[in-house]
Amino acid sequence: MRQEVHIADIITELDRHSMLPAIVFRTARAQCDTDVQHASTSRDIHLSPPEQHQMQKTVQDILRRYEVEPEIVTTHPQYPSLLKTGVGAHHAGQLLVWRLLLEELMSAGQLKVLVATGTVAAGVDFPARTVVITAHSKRGADGFQNLTASELQQMSGRAGRRGKDTVGFCLAAPATFCDARTVLKISTRAAEPLVSQYFPGPSTVLNLLRYRDSDDLKYTVQRSLAAFYDRRAAQVLLDEVDQNLSQLPSDFRDFILTELQSKKTEEDFEGGKSLGLTKEQKKIFKRIRRLKNQAKELEDKQTVLLEVALSGLRELGFLTGNVLSPKGFWAANLCTTYVLELTEIIESGIFDKCSAEQLVAIISSFCGDEHRTYLDTKNPPISKQEEEKLREIFLRLKRLNMPGVSDHLKPLPQAANTAVTWMHAKDWTEFRAVLILKGVAEGDAARLITQTAEQLNQLTRLSETHPQLALKAEEAKRKILRPPLSEGVALD
Repeated sequence: MRQEVHIADIITELDRHSMLPAIVFRTARAQCDTDVQHASTSRDIHLSPPEQHQMQKTVQDILRRYEVEPEIVTTHPQYPSLLKTGVGAHHAGQLLVWRLLLEELMSAGQLKVLVATGTVAAGVDFPARTVVITAHSKRGADGFQNLTASELQQMSGRAGRRGKDTVGFCLAAPATFCDARTVLKISTRAAEPLVSQYFPGPSTVLNLLRYRDSDDLKYTVQRSLAAFYDRRAAQVLLDEVDQNLSQLPSDFRDFILTELQSKKTEEDFEGGKSLGLTKEQKKIFKRIRRLKNQAKELEDKQTVLLEVALSGLRELGFLTGNVLSPKGFWAANLCTTYVLELTEIIESGIFDKCSAEQLVAIISSFCGDEHRTYLDTKNPPISKQEEEKLREIFLRLKRLNMPGVSDHLKPLPQAANTAVTWMHAKDWTEFRAVLILKGVAEGDAARLITQTAEQLNQLTRLSETHPQLALKAEEAKRKILRPPLSEGVALD
């Protein structure tokens, strides 16, 4: 069994063949962080004193340009290693400011190696001379799966810098879970086809109904990219039906078409007596009918989803018939996937007389991810009564089976405690110390807080119908959206 290639060995070999800078792709955040730690202990790959001085100067220039408080970066646990080795870890567990710094250093040619998870390949455009693949698979919701052709193309596509390199290199580092033969096989496949992520979710439907009626909405849905792909998939099934029919005698083919148009029930068919078919003919008939039914379901899929959404919105009181109710009108101002959740929470009275801290606690409790680690506490800032009310609301929404409504949403007291702890922290340096002590990734905490701020921002849009709540949401947002979690980064 082959062991993982040590990061120092990778850097040494690449340097020997003039193949730096490089991006080394890992499958997990912890592997990226471990690589940085190992690199810092290997003196053979340390930068020279002049190089370290230049690195420090470049960092200071970047921080000044983006108006970032130096302490946010200089107190980062990996900052000393970055200066010594020119190796940085880039993944979702890192603070956005830190990732921005590494991207700028890479673009400036100051980094030797960027160790990153695969998500960086699709989200950021900064190339290197060499890309190193260290695993041909990654863990997903269904366990480990091989990389797709698109994922490998995104990674390998970072190899080669325009204007600096005449060629880019993509290498596979042999290990237990990195078989170069598998990587080669994946590289020969065509990229997966584009898939539409559109669906008629509650937020989309409510916003469109502000300016259109339900008939216009159906027209829009039927001309979406998702509907186009559904119809194309349906046509493939119908072509298969035609292919099956063309291989049959004309009298039997005409018989099947007549029977399909008669819409006989499943019981009629299963009995077989009313059709008078042989066993083989029944098989053919059943296959053709199944294909036609599947094609019909695909053709109607987006319209059916829209009807489910409209039905759910009517049941919740967002619609009166096919038009927005007063509740629906003000809810349509909430341009968020949590539009139903926030509206039902407002209607339940949970936000009534809330302080800014309570508002942050309640909203952040459902903005987190259950599989992430947050700050635990014996005295969470969200009460048991509030937690139970939220559970009841989420369960009621789940039972409607509406497209776009989460079926696993639940309040997380640890997430609420994380957001409130930041709210009371003096600065990010103080907050970071707490996170490190409790084993919470900075990036996870930052994402939770910014998502909470986004939901608070949506509540500020209700100044006409819920003025007190809008004011309290503005106050709460201001208290948690502090540096380095600002609304925007100043560019020169």
